[in-house]
Amino acid sequence: MSPISSRHLLTTLLTVLPALLRPCASFSASNGDSSSQRRVFISTPAKTNIKIVSDLMTQNPFSLSPQTSVDEAIAGLLAAGVSGAPVVERLKNADGDGAGRVELRLVGFVSSFDFLPREESGLVTLGEMEDGETARRILGQTVREIMTRNPVTVTTNDLMKTAAEVMAKHRLHVLPVVDVHRGNLVGVISAKDVMRDVMKTANKALPSEEDFSQRMATFEP
Repeated sequence: MSPISSRHLLTTLLTVLPALLRPCASFSASNGDSSSQRRVFISTPAKTNIKIVSDLMTQNPFSLSPQTSVDEAIAGLLAAGVSGAPVVERLKNADGDGAGRVELRLVGFVSSFDFLPREESGLVTLGEMEDGETARRILGQTVREIMTRNPVTVTTNDLMKTAAEVMAKHRLHVLPVVDVHRGNLVGVISAKDVMRDVMKTANKALPSEEDFSQRMATFEP
């Protein structure tokens, strides 16, 4: 089929658009016998493709222990290529069959900002410290001492839309994901995951120019 002209495309679109915008209409087909009439609807239910957090989250994310020292935590974050991580306590849970299973109980979250030393006057950098003893004291702290307790979370069953709203409300780039039944850490969801989902949804909702032209060519004004 040869591509249709832009003028013809616009004319066709303006012709069929009012019909598409009207409420769903029905037509009756009859062979003269009223009992044989059947109703044919011109619209069909739209397919939904709603994503939940468990569809896009990163499973088995890098995490830290509350007992980890700050200098070890910084090295771990740099090696993992992330700017923050959930803090978990590993608990061994015995299943019904007696087999032990390690569960990750979320106790906090640390980000790069949590590692910045704080004094009464505000944040300071290591370069502003007057002696090495202060630096050793700060780096010798544990993750438990600097982490954010009771962090904002989402569950595996939450909609991606909900995760995006939570991130925007609290200005967070990463959210820990907890199991909806046990409340244990099962993954993380990031702003990149949200943006990736938005782009995929938009690309599916907007057909390519060639597909649109072919679809419009099937309508007769």
